[in-house]
Amino acid sequence: MPYPGRMGRGSEMGRGPYEKSGLLRETSLPPMKTTKETFEIPYPFKSYEKDGKKTRDLINDEIVVDIKLWYLPFGEFEGHEVVFFEEQKKLDLKTEWKWR
Repeated sequence: MPYPGRMGRGSEMGRGPYEKSGLLRETSLPPMKTTKETFEIPYPFKSYEKDGKKTRDLINDEIVVDIKLWYLPFGEFEGHEVVFFEEQKKLDLKTEWKWR
């Protein structure tokens, strides 16, 4: 589903009316409710053929991910933003990786 690149924020019009359309992705964090988000992160891999079957191997077996949750009271980074959660995680891609 297409969504506006600027998420309907800011005072600029952007490239067209679709940038200000009503199709917005729900990203709010309601209180006392567990929320699960899925993010797709492109990661380099090596593709080759083994025994007549295509196989993919990751370039590295580990990745370090920085997670920051920001509170943006006016919707943009203008000096009023606050980090309310920050964590760094090291993921082992051999056990936690899922090919799609």
